[in-house]
Amino acid sequence: MKFLLGLLFMSIVFLTLLASCSSALPAATDPTSTPPPTPIPRDVYYVDGELGSDSNPGTKSQPWQSIDKAVNTVAAGDLLYVRGGEYKTIFAGWDFQNSGTKTQPITISNYPGEQVVINISQSSLDYRAFRCWAAPTDPASWQTPKADYIRITGTDVSARVLSNGVTSQKGIVVQGVKGEQGMGIEAAGCDNWEVSGLDFVDVAYGIFTKKRNFRTTQDYSPDNWYVHNNRVYSFYRESGMQFNGNYNLIENNEIYKVSNELNTPYGCQLLNLDGNNNIVKRNTLSRLGSTANCGGILLEWDLADANIIEQNTISDVPWILSIAGGDNNIFRNNILYPNDKNWLEVYNYDNYSGWPCNEETDSQADIPANDPSAPDYKYYYPHDCHSEGNQVYDNIVR
Repeated sequence: MKFLLGLLFMSIVFLTLLASCSSALPAATDPTSTPPPTPIPRDVYYVDGELGSDSNPGTKSQPWQSIDKAVNTVAAGDLLYVRGGEYKTIFAGWDFQNSGTKTQPITISNYPGEQVVINISQSSLDYRAFRCWAAPTDPASWQTPKADYIRITGTDVSARVLSNGVTSQKGIVVQGVKGEQGMGIEAAGCDNWEVSGLDFVDVAYGIFTKKRNFRTTQDYSPDNWYVHNNRVYSFYRESGMQFNGNYNLIENNEIYKVSNELNTPYGCQLLNLDGNNNIVKRNTLSRLGSTANCGGILLEWDLADANIIEQNTISDVPWILSIAGGDNNIFRNNILYPNDKNWLEVYNYDNYSGWPCNEETDSQADIPANDPSAPDYKYYYPHDCHSEGNQVYDNIVR
């Protein structure tokens, strides 16, 4: 039977009291707060959807035509510039055939001053922009190469009005269809990606990274992502961004619900974490006038442990923070504009297995083996869904 534990705090005074009571509990660490340096490219290639040809060598004067050709070709240390214009997605999404390295990542960017608009060509979750799926627990037909150290980085341009009337100054725009199911980026088992300077407009999700462990001792979690300076503007599934992996740094993003339309069988929130040791800082989250029942940040399952959420601005949501089984998280120094005085939810469950904590019937993929050698073992077991040791303090409630 589930019951609401965490009484819903109405002022900074009560939040400070909570912090003082929790001070002896284990705290989250700060594992990924230093962004990686900008790499020096080995080779530079170009894509031009109007003037290029995939039989070309990919040089500035003889560019390739398709992003598909480019991601099948570039290798560690390469930089790919995509010239301005519209590009349609392909079935399943573009996947990189090669992996970068820590010192020589693969980088894709818009050509400076030109805006790249990636149009999701079908109203389906199978038509995403980019995909990386390296999880042998899934069928062979789902697999892509394990492409690590990938950078997808847009550089700002002068403000442009998109075909749906939304204004964007991001260098790379992923534009879907209003109310439909196409998504931006989906990944499982692929690590060390950097995603920055993208606009996700009218998408199912902007970014969704997924664990695919299926009770094994292996780690098929997408970890160590650096996601910053992006915008999600109108999404239709359960999360604007969702990170089921660990040790990710998510900062300076804007996530807006905007539309009243919601097409999901689950709950809805602007940001969802189902992993450990993530840092979420300096983001702006708001429904931005939407009437859809979408909250702020959800810490989902017993797996959502030891995360730091700080210096964010969260407004126009029915609840700000919901902790559904996660332990030892820190929520501090945020600026909050709640629609309701009861903005904090901390759930404690007894003898329960179901959403939003440990949905073990339908969501086997997230579950690690009951074996101490499994990387997520200590965060999941004994999987009691008791939401213990969390600290909420020094937030400004307006």
